[in-house]
Amino acid sequence: MTAKSPSKLSHSLRMAIFLLRIAIGLNFFYFGFAVLFNPALSKNFSAQSFGNLYSWLAAPSVAGWVHPFAQWAFLVIGACLILGLATRIASIVGIAVTFLSFLPNVSYNALSIEQFLNDEVIVIICLLIILLSDAGTYLGVDSFIHVSLKRKPSA
Repeated sequence: MTAKSPSKLSHSLRMAIFLLRIAIGLNFFYFGFAVLFNPALSKNFSAQSFGNLYSWLAAPSVAGWVHPFAQWAFLVIGACLILGLATRIASIVGIAVTFLSFLPNVSYNALSIEQFLNDEVIVIICLLIILLSDAGTYLGVDSFIHVSLKRKPSA
């Protein structure tokens, strides 16, 4: 009996996905850290790439619990992606939170393709790649955690 490879992806592709996971994780962690612990820093970045995301995270709490949840979610998602811990769950929550930040910037009166060519859409696509490629099992903590939802046959 031979050991089955955990992934059918080539080593170079898994390395690229690993680097993508680290880059997105660092962005998420930095977003959360900057907004939670250094508000002055987040104001400087609101004019940079991901400006809408920074502006949304740094905005006063208009929606009650959504902003504090999103701020902590970005920090935790970033840490999970960097460590490769629960990457699928972190990716799903990351997609949801990024999508929530994207919705206020969409003009529903005049939908155009330019509204969908932005950094948030790119982050969502990258998180989908991380989600579908099982990125946490390559140089991540997920490779040590094996959760099986299948029932064991009774003897």
